[in-house]
Amino acid sequence: MTDAKEKALLLLGGSEAQLIAIETANNLGYRTVLCDYLPDNPGRKLVDSFHLVSTTDIPSVLVVAKEESVDGIVAYGSDPAAPTAAFVSDKLGLRGVPYETAKNFCNKHLFRDFLQGKGFDVPWAISFSLSDSADSIASQIPSYPAILKPTDSSGSKGVTVVRSENELKSAIGSAAENSRNGVLIVEEFIERDHPHVIEAEIFVVDGTVQSWGLMNSIRDEKTNPLLPAGYSMPLSVGDERVDLVRSKTQELVSAAGIKQGALNIEMIIDKDDRLFFLDAGPRNGGNMLPEFIGMASGKDLVCATLRAAMEENVDLDVVYDGEGGYWGLIVLHSFSNGRFKGVEYSPAAQKALQREYLNISEGDPVHRFDVCGDLVGLSFFSFEDEDAMKQVMENINANIKVLVA
Repeated sequence: MTDAKEKALLLLGGSEAQLIAIETANNLGYRTVLCDYLPDNPGRKLVDSFHLVSTTDIPSVLVVAKEESVDGIVAYGSDPAAPTAAFVSDKLGLRGVPYETAKNFCNKHLFRDFLQGKGFDVPWAISFSLSDSADSIASQIPSYPAILKPTDSSGSKGVTVVRSENELKSAIGSAAENSRNGVLIVEEFIERDHPHVIEAEIFVVDGTVQSWGLMNSIRDEKTNPLLPAGYSMPLSVGDERVDLVRSKTQELVSAAGIKQGALNIEMIIDKDDRLFFLDAGPRNGGNMLPEFIGMASGKDLVCATLRAAMEENVDLDVVYDGEGGYWGLIVLHSFSNGRFKGVEYSPAAQKALQREYLNISEGDPVHRFDVCGDLVGLSFFSFEDEDAMKQVMENINANIKVLVA
């Protein structure tokens, strides 16, 4: 790195979860510029320059980028801001994901069209506007169960599994409340042929995936089964299916024209060994997944993300084959509303616990885990062997309890 202090990095979003990116940028010596629509965001106190601008307001962010003469832009862990970062990068000739790719990845109806056009397996899908009636949509649905979503939301907000036509109207209402663009999608609910959703937190260098953070994305049927409640590594779907995951993921990266940076991808495989991409975000994953992969790989993916955006990738080392060790990450969450009292770990979980991150304090209100923002915190684990990992990670609720009064 040379002349880092002369370089300016624009960061889109200053929430608690994005502080790691701001702190890392400061440590790298960059002049940090922040856009956020909340005047009291915690990141504001850590940056050199703050602009009260929504990260989805593309024209205004472009103005900020020009005024500040930024050398790079990052939407760390944010789907809504990823198209903004891509657009500004394109306009100013900065390093980033192509804008068309960001649009396709961050809008679920466009993502389905993109996948189908590139020859990937896709579920049947019907996109529609808020002005369309439930009856007209129902007449087009070929089978149930189906899954209904806003096309531009993240974190499973407004997503509902619809098991009959009777549930369609309420599902549309929920999706509409979480839609910014007014476009919803209903699609085939694919039954996976393995216990957990497959999640890939990857890093691309020169068009090739070099960091393979492949993990089991564990769901909690007692709260919202569409939300990750934990993650474990290594991925447990068998060698042939791991090869399929790697092959199809690299195909996706190549088809999208992505040359550099982080991606977060969810996928499943059905009984016929067909792989379906559920979502793909052209950015780092949430729930501190870059730090989780970094714990396993020994590589700093947050630093790599920022340096890649600033075109400092000459000596960028992110290589990780996904092998080595047994790891767990728990999304601490509650089954009910109340006041936070603490977290209780079983002896097996306590033994493996490496780090606990809480975003609330004792006595603060806790909400049932219905959307991703309801999490209490995150806990990181390193296990001695596969049996120790399975003992805790395959039985999360018996081993880690969020205490609520």
